[in-house]
Amino acid sequence: MYPWLQTTYNQLATRKQENKLHHALLLQGPSGIGKTEFVKQLATLLLCAKSVNGQSCGQCQSCLLQKAGNHPDNHEVMSEKQIGVDQIRDAIKKLSGSAQLSGAKVLIIHAAHSMTESSANALLKTLEEPTANTYLLLVTNKAERLLPTIISRCERIAMPVPTFAQTSAWLIKQWPEPVDEEFIHLYANSPLSLLNELQQEQSVPYADFKRGLEGLMTQQINPSKLANDWQTQVEKLLKWLQFWLHLQVKKSPQLSPQLWQLHQEAIQAVKRVRNPGVNKVLVLNQLLTDISLLKSH
Repeated sequence: MYPWLQTTYNQLATRKQENKLHHALLLQGPSGIGKTEFVKQLATLLLCAKSVNGQSCGQCQSCLLQKAGNHPDNHEVMSEKQIGVDQIRDAIKKLSGSAQLSGAKVLIIHAAHSMTESSANALLKTLEEPTANTYLLLVTNKAERLLPTIISRCERIAMPVPTFAQTSAWLIKQWPEPVDEEFIHLYANSPLSLLNELQQEQSVPYADFKRGLEGLMTQQINPSKLANDWQTQVEKLLKWLQFWLHLQVKKSPQLSPQLWQLHQEAIQAVKRVRNPGVNKVLVLNQLLTDISLLKSH
């Protein structure tokens, strides 16, 4: 279990042990904090036949089946796009009978916000009147997209976001090389995303990103050249630019109004490049050109 999620897990485990756990939990929090591992471990605990002190035993038939990924009473629903009504109806049908191992039944709905209105409505009755010893675990990073009727029937669990110190301490154990503190701050609230970024081969590493901006600000690099060099990762680099501009506000308070204006421009640029047919390099070039003119204000 990730250290920043341990307290929340312990609290739910204690409530389960005391038979005070709500049958429908809405686990909400940003991407990259470990919600998927959390909900899988919670499901293992709920299904375990011999849990002790809020911990699954790891040895019973249920735990072994869960570890193998084929527990007959653990059901998961997910989709790369939208969760359709047939997926939900099929899952509900599996929950309607008795547990095959005579224990609990668990349904995990990943990215619950991606349920269509029809699929969400199909889930309502089960949320209101679940079969005995059944747990429904909904996971989301966009709770605002869920129907109010779904939210009102669940107990909302806000998943903790790690502090910078927690992310840094965890990263030291996961990544052998030193990491720019600024880069850690960029992804501090999303440690798994941070690690993923480090593990991927970057066409534009963060160090090159910073050097490029330094050259831009000193008029040693042309905005058009920089935009072309960065064209393979435009959307991500626009988000990095938002973060960088935010940092510059603290470093250069005399430029604060212009910097905040550029920050808003970067936010709008991210939205624009998501539209099909938009010239992403042109959008990035315009923002970089505006940044290069900062010194002349």
